[in-house]
Amino acid sequence: MAQVPPKMTTKELVAVLHAGARTNFDHPFRRGNLIQLPAPGRVTMSGDLHDHSRNFARLVTVACLDRSPHNHLVLHELIHTGDPAVSDHCHSYHLVAEGAKLVIRYPGQVHYLLGNHAMAQVSRDEVLKNGRPMVKALRDGAHHEFGEEADHVLQALDEFILSMPLAIRSENRIWMSHTLPSPRSFKTFDNKILDKKLTPLDMNRDLSLRSLCWDRRHDAATLEALRDLWQVDLFVVGHQAQDMGYARLFDRMIILASDHSHGCYLPFDLGKPYTPDELAMAIKPLSSIA
Repeated sequence: MAQVPPKMTTKELVAVLHAGARTNFDHPFRRGNLIQLPAPGRVTMSGDLHDHSRNFARLVTVACLDRSPHNHLVLHELIHTGDPAVSDHCHSYHLVAEGAKLVIRYPGQVHYLLGNHAMAQVSRDEVLKNGRPMVKALRDGAHHEFGEEADHVLQALDEFILSMPLAIRSENRIWMSHTLPSPRSFKTFDNKILDKKLTPLDMNRDLSLRSLCWDRRHDAATLEALRDLWQVDLFVVGHQAQDMGYARLFDRMIILASDHSHGCYLPFDLGKPYTPDELAMAIKPLSSIA
């Protein structure tokens, strides 16, 4: 299913993750945990990838980051493999590091958002995929590969995850995050989570943070409330599995999945307004990229 990225030594992997964390915090468009993307520009938005390195490579190809400094790539959930054929040892930290390399190489162009699996990796709050406990599988994979040095890799991975922004708001009023607060969570949602520096304790206890990474079961009324709160019109997220690569909810919400052969991505122009139908029509299959 996936092409395996070139493996790095412990020293290389740790250095890349540390440098990626520093670059995340130095992002030129970042304010707190929110990235505010100006026009002009072009965005390539992904869904969850879950160690699908072939689709990762396709996204990098289509994003054309070398062609213009105004081309942007949005990534989330590279961690925790979704391949049921893989053993109980998960080595997805290598693809996370490939994402960190892009963050470093293209500062201000590559935006790696926090998702629930990444959050669980820091909190050690176990999360299942295909019936497997993924936090344990990644820990076991690191110890199998790096032995006594595995803890250095896991600590660097935590640091990189804690540096990830939570959301992107574009000048043309499109919001991108891993997911959105549900109706129940929105009642107590504290927008200040977009301003503060995240800590490991937040990963365990902050309910507003959790709602931006874990929630499902949205409704039209909550989307309208979020439009007013964030001053946006359209929402693009991942998190919820989509067999055909995408779904539309309540007209203004698009859910993308990029972690399988029917995976999709969303390219759009930062310099023009979009109706809900126009944005949905821009969704493309990753299989169309050579």
